[in-house]
Amino acid sequence: MPTPVVGQESRLRDPRRVDTGADPFADALRAAIRAKGLSLERVQHKLRGRGVAVSIAALSYWQSGRRRPERPDSLAAVGHLEEILEVGEGGLSALLGPPRPRGKARPRTRVPGPEGWVGENDYASIAELLADVDTTTDQDLTRLSLRDQVELAMDGSTRRVRSRQVLRAERSGVDRVLLGYDTRLPGDPLPVIGTLRSCRLGRVSADPRNGLMVAELLFDRPLRRGERTAVEYELIHVAPHHPTFDNTYSRRFRHPVREYVLEVRYDSRCRPSRCEQFTTGLTGGEPTDVHETPVDTWGYAYAVALDSGPGVVGLRWDW
Repeated sequence: MPTPVVGQESRLRDPRRVDTGADPFADALRAAIRAKGLSLERVQHKLRGRGVAVSIAALSYWQSGRRRPERPDSLAAVGHLEEILEVGEGGLSALLGPPRPRGKARPRTRVPGPEGWVGENDYASIAELLADVDTTTDQDLTRLSLRDQVELAMDGSTRRVRSRQVLRAERSGVDRVLLGYDTRLPGDPLPVIGTLRSCRLGRVSADPRNGLMVAELLFDRPLRRGERTAVEYELIHVAPHHPTFDNTYSRRFRHPVREYVLEVRYDSRCRPSRCEQFTTGLTGGEPTDVHETPVDTWGYAYAVALDSGPGVVGLRWDW
């Protein structure tokens, strides 16, 4: 069953998105890659063929504006990119401008990368999706509380997920939180983002082929430092296209969370014989902190985690 954590040829984009022009280099690089119809993997492959080693994550950062090439080897790679993307000499390098200030006067902000969003095999896919959304403020939110309510269909597949997050801004100006979703089984259909409360939908980037989606949930206004907000959203799996039958539901935490409650409601005609809560690290491995969880008379099972993450918390069951 899917893991909210919340792609390439079949990626969907929000048609309302426009380039801001805030970073001419990033805008030009992103536009040139798209004009050539290349994925970041293909760009990396072409660079490697010239003896230039640049990671997928670095390319993603450059085209999103979260970082830019400044070291000598990175600047040399930009010259090769100009030839590969056929933008002419200086077509990218001339847009870099002076180096950004460094040193203690400018504390570095940790830039969220693909690690922690999905399994290692999907790093390239999620890196491309993250380049399409604004990740610069997501790490400036403290997750005070998160609740997932999962409703299963008669055949045991997911029908609907309702989520509520209580967040606190650690600096002024934070105006969004990211929603990530991973179907776990490539090819399973992605859900539709339904009812929203205290937020509105921003940019959406999805890879249906690999079952990945990232979306921006925009607050009503930018928060002040220390201010709290609660946002709610709904993920709907339109029948009969529920995810492939499975026996697990989990939430991946890239950041610590004070309190997490997972509630799974089973159809009265399809009750599990056994259910247990489990925890794993972001990179997988054998589950830890496994303990049996009863399914009550009304068909509900719960998982509760306090001061948890980074890691994965979920429920799994036998039919």
